[in-house]
Amino acid sequence: MSPANNFVTQTKYLNLGSAKALFADLLTLNRSMTVRPRISALSHRAAPRLVASLSVLTSVFALSVAVAATPPAAPTAPALLSVDAAFPVVAAFESGKFVVKFDVLPGHYLYKDRFEVQANGQALTKISLPSGKIKTDPTFGRVEVYEQPMSVSAATTLTDKAELTLVFQGCSEVAGVCYPPTKRTFTLTAGARDVRAKDVSAVSFKNQFKPMVSQ
Repeated sequence: MSPANNFVTQTKYLNLGSAKALFADLLTLNRSMTVRPRISALSHRAAPRLVASLSVLTSVFALSVAVAATPPAAPTAPALLSVDAAFPVVAAFESGKFVVKFDVLPGHYLYKDRFEVQANGQALTKISLPSGKIKTDPTFGRVEVYEQPMSVSAATTLTDKAELTLVFQGCSEVAGVCYPPTKRTFTLTAGARDVRAKDVSAVSFKNQFKPMVSQ
């Protein structure tokens, strides 16, 4: 690091009033050096260099005062993720049941009581969900949520193929928004695993997100 940069680093934390006073003293010293009689040949040769050095020093002080007085930049708002980026989901058709696996990105959560499952247009009522975490939500109050990867399973008598429809809802704490209820559809055959939804699409943030009641 150059002496000037090192000096700025060391002085930017100075009290602004002290910096101004020292700056004024340096200006006075600079003027006195420029008009002081040259006593000897040595001082005659050294004076211009000393004056130049003091000029650089005063410039550095002015810069350090400006840096110290500059307010810190405002923090950057977190990026808003699409619902499919926040909650990646895949489905499987196992023997006697459908299994839907969710990943949940940090800073996001899913509502336990917002899941709905249909197969070929018929609601499935035997849905199995794991225990979640109790949370005081800004929109719905005291609710049970999932902040970690989780699975939803639904019993079925189907054995061949099915059009599985899943409805879920979640929120992003980092962005301060709630997602509207989201529907995703999977085309499954018996034994299928890790099938992605066929209706994943890009949705504008303006239409996809709504602000929380409070944050």
